Amino acid sequence: MKGKILLLFFITIVISIMNSEMPPDVVSTGNGTEMKEITEGRSELSNNEVLPMSIGNYDLTGDFYDEMLRNPIDHDYEVEFNEFKNSKEIITTLGWGALESKYTEIWDKELNQIYKKLLSKLDREPREALIESQKEWLQYHLRETKFVEKTFINNGYLGSQGSVSLGTVIRERIRERTMQLFEYRYLLDREVEFLYQSKK
Repeated sequence: MKGKILLLFFITIVISIMNSEMPPDVVSTGNGTEMKEITEGRSELSNNEVLPMSIGNYDLTGDFYDEMLRNPIDHDYEVEFNEFKNSKEIITTLGWGALESKYTEIWDKELNQIYKKLLSKLDREPREALIESQKEWLQYHLRETKFVEKTFINNGYLGSQGSVSLGTVIRERIRERTMQLFEYRYLLDREVEFLYQSKK
């Protein structure tokens, strides 16, 4: 009974993430079955999109939030996702997984860059605290992913689309941590500088 309740809870979380405006992220791709029914009902990003409340917690002016609203990665992801979704070709979990993987890698590069830049701006004690914080975040990220893979993906609980759902969660987790580090830098020197440049 506990297992069924845990499964229902996990599925509810995955579905709510898939229906949010935040696009998916990393890859185990699945077996190539159609996924049109997953993408239907997904809202389009607009210029008025609202980011999750966890972005911009410390900057009370709202300026950082506005900067993140215009970030080039989310913009390009939405353009590609909409092209993918509206394509006349059959949409597969393999294709969706590849898109998620691409943008997970982009966010991961941004995470590494902002982490290094932030470290360079900190004195010894805050620097050591950030290093410890990042190590703990990374451990959480890896352990959480491993748990979901072993509990729900490897045994087929979530079906052929489970790996794409996990990819979405992973991308979103990396994206959120990256934005958190961007905010810390913004509070120090009011700078927001993305490595990624928009191609659209």
